[in-house]
Amino acid sequence: MDLAVGQNFAAAPDICKSLYFWWIAYLRCSSDYWWICKEEGRCEDERLHRVWKHFGNVYDYATIFHYWRERAHQLFDSPQQSLDYEHDVPALNGLALLDPKVVSGAREDKFYVSVDRKLVREAAMNAFQKLWDCAILSGQRHTTDDPLQLSRIDPKSRKTIVHAYCVHVLEDLCKKSLPSDFFSHWRNYEMARFLNIFGRAKPEPSDSIRSMRRTQGCVRTLFGQKKLAAQEIIANVEIGIFPSRKKVIQIPRWTICQEQRLRRAIMAREWRPRNWLLREHQFLLPHRDLSARTLDLANHPAVLIAVRDFSELDSSLLGKP
Repeated sequence: MDLAVGQNFAAAPDICKSLYFWWIAYLRCSSDYWWICKEEGRCEDERLHRVWKHFGNVYDYATIFHYWRERAHQLFDSPQQSLDYEHDVPALNGLALLDPKVVSGAREDKFYVSVDRKLVREAAMNAFQKLWDCAILSGQRHTTDDPLQLSRIDPKSRKTIVHAYCVHVLEDLCKKSLPSDFFSHWRNYEMARFLNIFGRAKPEPSDSIRSMRRTQGCVRTLFGQKKLAAQEIIANVEIGIFPSRKKVIQIPRWTICQEQRLRRAIMAREWRPRNWLLREHQFLLPHRDLSARTLDLANHPAVLIAVRDFSELDSSLLGKP
């Protein structure tokens, strides 16, 4: 990661560095979820209906921050928010866990501890460790009550989540581009090159023609795998599971009338009209103002800069405590 990318990520709000960010981003990639919001919950698939009941209409909010402030506590309650502070975590040797409600400007995802000023350093360290362990153990009792739970994720899959999303949106962007757009002719290899998705098959200037063709074939295959990963992740978020690529059993979701209206809406570009990605960028990354980056816009369309912003979000810490 170069310095510019690191600065971009470091300046990003905390929600943009979490798996919850990508859960919501992938949910907004589902045409079926968009349609159930339009249909106000009318759906034959109880799994999708349950997700809609929990998440609500994510398209009603201006930004992910507005959505997060209003609905996150109903979806992803941190176990610490469920603690009975006085009963579950009593004061230990001059330290006490504070209820965030009594702390000015407190955040719901943090612990707040009061410390006796007379406490010596070693005693404070030991007491803090006991207090921390007690709070974590107490909080874990409440996790099964949360409506939605993150699935376990391995380090390799963390990068796939970001790559697959960018592949998914960039391919749709290229398909809906105008003939005058220089990226309208892009296929798998060109899109992979833009996203810097090469795996171990990164081409070198010294490669022979045969080696270059073999490398391009490997890159196209890798790009195709990312496309499939995105489809699998979207299928799972539609039934309330993330992150997961497990096969989802398909069952009928719409009546014949609903299916017909959905097809007409997609054909009429009501779902994902041209440049829809700019709206996604405004919703998910409102802190990254595209209009203020005139130097970039002079050389690249705003939609490509939007894709780049998503691709530059770091994945190295996703899924860690």
